[in-house]
Amino acid sequence: MRVVISPANQLPEKLAARWAEIQEANPGLASPFFRPEFTQAVARVREDVLVAAIDDGAAFFPFQRSSFGLGRPVGGTMSDYHGLIAPPAYRCDMVELLRACRLQRWTFDHVPADQTAFARWKTINTSSPILVISGAAPAGSSSLHSNHRRKWRRLEEGHGEIQVDLDARDPDLLELCIKWKSEQYRRSGNLDLFARPWARDLVNVVSTYHGSHFAGMLSVLRVDGRPIAVHFGIRSLKFWHYWFPVYDPEFQRYSPGILLLLKMIERAPELGIEAIDFGKGDNHYKLRLFNHRVPLIEGCVAASHPLWVATQTQTKIKQLVKSSPASEYIIPPMRRLMQWARFR
Repeated sequence: MRVVISPANQLPEKLAARWAEIQEANPGLASPFFRPEFTQAVARVREDVLVAAIDDGAAFFPFQRSSFGLGRPVGGTMSDYHGLIAPPAYRCDMVELLRACRLQRWTFDHVPADQTAFARWKTINTSSPILVISGAAPAGSSSLHSNHRRKWRRLEEGHGEIQVDLDARDPDLLELCIKWKSEQYRRSGNLDLFARPWARDLVNVVSTYHGSHFAGMLSVLRVDGRPIAVHFGIRSLKFWHYWFPVYDPEFQRYSPGILLLLKMIERAPELGIEAIDFGKGDNHYKLRLFNHRVPLIEGCVAASHPLWVATQTQTKIKQLVKSSPASEYIIPPMRRLMQWARFR
């Protein structure tokens, strides 16, 4: 295996085109997070983003590397998919690849389960709920739709005309989305992803992409000209990733976030979108709308056996803590600490 490492922002154009070609030909890489543009966007706001080109472009492995040789996915917590960019039948020795990348380990939590090169290293099976859009029937139950039609009418009757824009391209609106999302994170006690300047910068950089194969998509629901629900996501050719949804709490009783999402689903075919990926997690709205799951795995590839044993031990301790009666007190701060470490 011949591996050439390049800073992501210096990847030769020919190799970037080959990467895009592989991504477009492999249905398992349909997510926009697998596009070269996403890795290159992260490289514009961070200096530790690298790409391993394997065997002259037969496959690619994007990663971030710390000064201690610890690897993480490109974008860290901002990334909802990662792994090898390779044809479906491609086989790779991950230990050999890690050593070529000068990595001691590479921790992952959103690798598609069909990437068998990682199967040996998995510790947890999980999944990402998605909505595959078909013309046969609307997403969700009839009661969900009738309930939200009533909310739409009440919102319009009480506050004025409702407008929806799926691709707003408004820097001020994007800043509002980030501000609201930060406030939401803090209210819920979760790690504020936008507390790190590079994460805010990344969203701004992604918003400048408007191609058919990769684009930032800023969508908004306004009432009487006032934004009350905003979503910033990314798309590839046929997949729309539901990334940062947020709404004005003053209008919570109308479920404005769901109203906007239902309009996104309704109008997605106009944009050539065939599926909306909600991202890992079983939030209530996801369970009411999804009709398919993408199997994912979590784990850690280690370049040496002792490091692998240490990683496995760490995972078992986490699982024991999770099953403890005191887990509701222990896990939230532990999760925030782990997220913060990954999010550096």
